Amino acid sequence: MNIENIKLDAQKLESEGDFRSALAKYKEIALLEKENVEAHFKVGELHHQLGELPPAMSAYIRVTDLDPEHKKAKVKVEMIKMILDYYNKDMINP
Repeated sequence: MNIENIKLDAQKLESEGDFRSALAKYKEIALLEKENVEAHFKVGELHHQLGELPPAMSAYIRVTDLDPEHKKAKVKVEMIKMILDYYNKDMINP
């Protein structure tokens, strides 16, 4: 299956509210295209949607590694840091 078909499947699953399956598809894209900023950002968004903040932050940091000017990812990293810092200082590794 090519990347475009996987992306279409992921978008369909996400629109149907099946975030876990959509996440798996976006992770597949990110593995196949390691420099795909959009796929890594969607992985972060879906982890965030599922309440999985540490993996969401890891995905957003990967986005900022690939594209240091990605404003949305930078904002998300800071937001998650604040949330994790507020709830549990031991969950983030400085």
